[in-house]
Amino acid sequence: MFGLNKEAGPGLDNNRLMRLISFLFPLAIIFAVIFAFLWMFATEKFGYALRGLFTGVPAILSCLFILFIYKKDVSLHDIDIFPSLSTKSLTYLFGTFYIGSLVVLMLSPGSRPLYYFFFILGLYLSVFFQIFSEDINPSLVLAESVLIALNLIFSVTLNYDFYVGTTDILPHIFISEVTALTGKTIPTSLSDYAYFPLYHVFIAEAAEILKISVKNSLFLVTAPVYAITIIFLYYLINYITNNRQISLLSCVLFSASSTVLYYGTNVITRTMAFIMFVVLLYLIYSVNFKKDKLSLKTLSVIVAVFLTLVHNVSLPQLVLLLIILLASEYVIGNNSYISKPFFILLNVIFSAYWFFVAYVFVQRSLAPRLQSQFLDSVVLTAGGSEVLQESLIDLIGLLDKSVFLFFTLIGIGFLLKNYKKNYAAVIGLFALLTLIFYIPNPLNTIWQFKVLFRVDRFMLFVSPFMAFIMGYGLYIFWNYIIKYSKKSNSALLVTLLFSIFILVSSVYSISDSSFLGQEAKHEYFTSEELSGFNHVFKYVPVNSSTKSVYTDYYASRFFYVPLIPSKSAELNISSYDNYRIGDVNKLPEYKGYVVLRTREFLRSGLYFGSEESTLKDTANYFYQGIPENELKLESNLKGLDKIYSNPSVNIYIPHQGLNNP
Repeated sequence: MFGLNKEAGPGLDNNRLMRLISFLFPLAIIFAVIFAFLWMFATEKFGYALRGLFTGVPAILSCLFILFIYKKDVSLHDIDIFPSLSTKSLTYLFGTFYIGSLVVLMLSPGSRPLYYFFFILGLYLSVFFQIFSEDINPSLVLAESVLIALNLIFSVTLNYDFYVGTTDILPHIFISEVTALTGKTIPTSLSDYAYFPLYHVFIAEAAEILKISVKNSLFLVTAPVYAITIIFLYYLINYITNNRQISLLSCVLFSASSTVLYYGTNVITRTMAFIMFVVLLYLIYSVNFKKDKLSLKTLSVIVAVFLTLVHNVSLPQLVLLLIILLASEYVIGNNSYISKPFFILLNVIFSAYWFFVAYVFVQRSLAPRLQSQFLDSVVLTAGGSEVLQESLIDLIGLLDKSVFLFFTLIGIGFLLKNYKKNYAAVIGLFALLTLIFYIPNPLNTIWQFKVLFRVDRFMLFVSPFMAFIMGYGLYIFWNYIIKYSKKSNSALLVTLLFSIFILVSSVYSISDSSFLGQEAKHEYFTSEELSGFNHVFKYVPVNSSTKSVYTDYYASRFFYVPLIPSKSAELNISSYDNYRIGDVNKLPEYKGYVVLRTREFLRSGLYFGSEESTLKDTANYFYQGIPENELKLESNLKGLDKIYSNPSVNIYIPHQGLNNP
């Protein structure tokens, strides 16, 4: 595999290595899928096998298609399969669907009905047809893609009473409020984000300038900033491919992927780091294509400093991805676009800041994660060691992963085979090496990777590369089937696969729709739940001796955020002593207020338990709203007095009062 390169002397024989990789790639995928299924059946993990069908089958089909590609060379050309459709008529169609989607949202406050997503599908199809029509207008397609992204984001963040996502939004709102009220960054005693303040300064300044609340500022201002990444991504991919159709298609697929849509509603510090990462990649590659290099290099350094100051742990993860990208360039052996001196400077900037300025953050947040007791044995997260019992609706949510994997593997296979003088092959090899971060795999069930080192966050960081390779694969697939089948049949097949990806991805990115069944996630608080929470804020001062609150995981994150007096000249910040309900049987023993979101419990269950990030053996557990649990909860609540009730929230205290056990 390694040997002497006759042209370059001692070193890596790129030609031999790439021929070997391209030959083994499809065979290795097929073998791995077959072996995985045999292992799952041998160990009777039938739930995993059922889920595996949605990735294993498309993987094998794509590899068989790759082997066909290796034998049949086809000259690639622009696809104008819809020449009869004018850009003007498709733009009118887009406008009609867009207005229709807004009308649906206005008529369905607090929900997103199924027919809303069919309007979204119509929007994406109108853009899709424009890309493959005779008269392509990239600016129009990009503008429409940004508008669709904003539509989907605001349909969540502005449609519900208080969207909280994974609850990380709550502390960021709090820190931004403190920043806005004090006019300076938070003290280090309050949070380690004192060393990484740019995000909260941005939100606070926007709130002051627009004269709106910090919560509204976070949702209104961050969404357009996030959507602009589509434009940067287009120019980045166009530099690499010099193909407008592949570039535009990749941007549309990027904007529609479930990962990108989910983080569009959760634009917090790590999401802002991702946005600047895309901008940084654009600047790095622009240096190789534009004459004014000094200004681009200067901007690159500014963005590197911004990345250092906007989020605590994203930059080392992004550095790891750049290392893989550099290694891919070395293996492919074509042009090298990543500047090694700039890469070194990037590492010097963040490491110097960490160890000379933010050393308290390193001591408090990073060092504890390297303790031996966390690394002594492999621990599976909740549900990771259980046989999954999926409903049909849950399994449908995997179809977008199936379509993604089918096209992505085709793109990787083609680029590995045709790597000569094609820098896109570098992205293909990079996508192959990082695919494990993006698709469901056993790595996602290991506690050390998922929780301790947050490998799951790589999904967002590699999403632009995956969208690029998926778009490339769709382009390759269409070129080949046009040659060997009727144009109408090929167009119907590709449009169907594209529609499945769009519809499933948009519906399941935020699983909030009622038609998804009882277990659809509600990552938001309703007005009735907020009324119950406000009862605690109104009648239980944070400086009282009986300020303990026991509740579920989501609500506990809400109570962790104290109310800041708007007229307070000097902030004396303290929070409620909030706890998660660790054991339903011990409810009568609790001294403080027990806040139960009863409607959510009956609808889909609540998460109780201890802090998973510090106690790996006592993870959150899901208390499902089944009749057995309902009776057990009702029995234990008899030892408490109900002091507040509405259809969604009940609040209890012990019979003896709050001062006694």
